[in-house]
Amino acid sequence: MSLVKVDSSKLNALKAEEVRKERDRLLADSDWTQVPDAPVDSTAWADYRQALRDVPQQAGFPNDVTWPEQP
Repeated sequence: MSLVKVDSSKLNALKAEEVRKERDRLLADSDWTQVPDAPVDSTAWADYRQALRDVPQQAGFPNDVTWPEQP
């Protein structure tokens, strides 16, 4: 049996990239909420989108992410 040495910094970088891709997908999926005539609470959606942008600044990023809830 051979053991594989894992570079934790590379693993964290890959995880961070994965989380950012999910964040970007969620932002893209909610772009429509920011048009002037969208039938939604635009302030609540703007707050949600800002929380998504702030995900990389969370203390546990990238391994412990708390995703914001959609309004």
